[in-house]
Amino acid sequence: MSNSTACQLLVSANTLEECILLQDLSVPWIDLKEPRHGPLGRPDLPLVKQFADRMTSASSIKAHWSIAGGELPDWKPQADQAYIEAVCLRETHRETVRGTDRSDGHIKWGLAQAERTSDWQVKLAKLVEQIPSPRQVILVHYADYARVEAPEWKKVLSIAAELKIDKILIDTAIKDGSKLTDWLEIPALEQRIQDAKRCHFQIAIAGSIPLDQLAKLSRLEPNWIGVRGAVCRNPKDRTSTIDPGLVEIALAQVGLSRAEVCQPQD
Repeated sequence: MSNSTACQLLVSANTLEECILLQDLSVPWIDLKEPRHGPLGRPDLPLVKQFADRMTSASSIKAHWSIAGGELPDWKPQADQAYIEAVCLRETHRETVRGTDRSDGHIKWGLAQAERTSDWQVKLAKLVEQIPSPRQVILVHYADYARVEAPEWKKVLSIAAELKIDKILIDTAIKDGSKLTDWLEIPALEQRIQDAKRCHFQIAIAGSIPLDQLAKLSRLEPNWIGVRGAVCRNPKDRTSTIDPGLVEIALAQVGLSRAEVCQPQD
C-alpha cells in the first residue's frame, strides 16, 4: 500500500485470467480471493501458486499483490503454512521502484468470530512471526464487526501497532447488499482514516463500494480503495466476471491516469 496521500485502486480477481486482465489494465494493486467463500474467501492453493508466479515474474512485476487469507480463527498454522510459503517465502526476481519491492506478496486476515476466543491475538502474533516482514500482513477491521463478533476499531489498531503490522483494511463482513457507508457514515469513516494515518498505518477501504461513490471516498485520502462487485459484469454478483470497461471507469473515478498507474508511488 502506498505511503503517498494519493488514493489508488485495488481490485480483487478470482481467476488467473482476471489477474492477467487487471495487469493489462495497469491496476496498481491486484488481490486474489474466492468470493464464494466469504468476504475474505481464501483461494485454492494451486491457484495461489500460479498467481504468485505470475505476479513475481521478472517480465510482469507492475503491481503490488496480495491474497485473501480468510478469517484468522479458521487458519490452521501447520496445515496452512503452504500459503505463507507460496506468498511470502518465495525466491523471486525483484524489481524496486521508488524504493519498494513489489515482488513481495501480502496476506489479508479477517477477524470474524475472533472475539469468541481469548487467544486470537496470540495466534495472530505466532502467524506474523512466520512471515519475513510484518509489512506483508494486512489486518482487516470490519465496519459491521458486531454482527460477526470481530474486535472493534481501537483494538485492531492496538494489536496491529504491537505486531508492527502497518497495513489495515476497513471492510464489511456480511455481503448482504449493504455498503461500507451504511455502517460508517462519511465523517466516521474519515475519522478512522485519519486515526490510521496519524498512527503511521497505511489504510485501505472496501465493502461493496459502488462506482458512483469512488470519487467521493477517494477525497477522504485512504491509501487504497478496494473493489470487486463494482467492476463485475453483474455488480450485484461478486462471483461474476470482471468487466474491463468498469475497471477503467473505477480507475478514472479515483483520479488515476494510465501513466500514473504504471508507476505507483510507495
